Amino acid sequence: MEPLLTFRPYQKEVIRCKYRQLFLLWRRQTGKSYTLAHCALIRMMKRPNHLVTMVSASVNIGGELLLKEAQIWAIVLEKYRKICSDNNKKLVTTADNDEGQLLDIDAFADIFEHNKFEAKIYHDKHIISRTRVIAPNPNTAVGWTGDIFMDEIGRIENFKDVYEAVLPIMDSHPEFDLRMATTPPPDEKHPTYEMFLPPDRQWQANPYGNWYIAPCGIDSHRVDAWDGEAAGVNYFHPKTREVITPYQHRELQFDKTAWDRNHGVKFIAGGTAAIRLADIQRAMSLGKDSCCGFSTTEEVVSNA
Repeated sequence: MEPLLTFRPYQKEVIRCKYRQLFLLWRRQTGKSYTLAHCALIRMMKRPNHLVTMVSASVNIGGELLLKEAQIWAIVLEKYRKICSDNNKKLVTTADNDEGQLLDIDAFADIFEHNKFEAKIYHDKHIISRTRVIAPNPNTAVGWTGDIFMDEIGRIENFKDVYEAVLPIMDSHPEFDLRMATTPPPDEKHPTYEMFLPPDRQWQANPYGNWYIAPCGIDSHRVDAWDGEAAGVNYFHPKTREVITPYQHRELQFDKTAWDRNHGVKFIAGGTAAIRLADIQRAMSLGKDSCCGFSTTEEVVSNA
């Protein structure tokens, strides 16, 4: 019998992960949103009266990505509704019509845009667990509780403020989880460049992805084009439709810098700095607790 849901090796690695705080640095089109949604469902099914807050950047990006995310959730929810039914549980969402079916995709996207999307699992008539999808707003983050899942954090302009607001939630209860995911953003000033830059080393292709500790101390999982290829995620020639390697796919791209960022998951600076960000981070790490700092920009005034 074919399983209702199938996952690639690197997705299974994350779904099985027990870390309280986890960051996913994954290439485009690897199933970040799908994986986070599945992790949210597991938490809801296992924990009565539990809340998962899914922070989505989509409402800040524009209609196309918002529609895409709504389409992903529509597919996920229909499959999960079947899983819940098989486990004698009931899944209800704010995007259901009077017959208990999901609304059409445009109406579904409108619910996303107005921060009114919520999925509920009934453990019995009175006990429920919920996942709500909301915009990344640090002013309302003080009212969040439970697990926090953040998708496409590289597209959240005020991410550092949102992250700062989330940390006290993680400190309030040992059972709460934090999950964050993104592909490197084009803006090198975004906090993800400082917080989640991977170590500068040769990465080996692994269908299960590669682990590293981010500069901010969070356990991080990295999946690039070659990891995806090892897991069966293929590229296709734009004309012949034949399967091609990541190297061949990159050679066909007009903007290779964008490819390196979106598929090679490289944090790429704009080229104005005299020293690469990776070299600065490595020097800071090697010199930690053994160096002194001096200001070369402030005038020192002495009374002597």
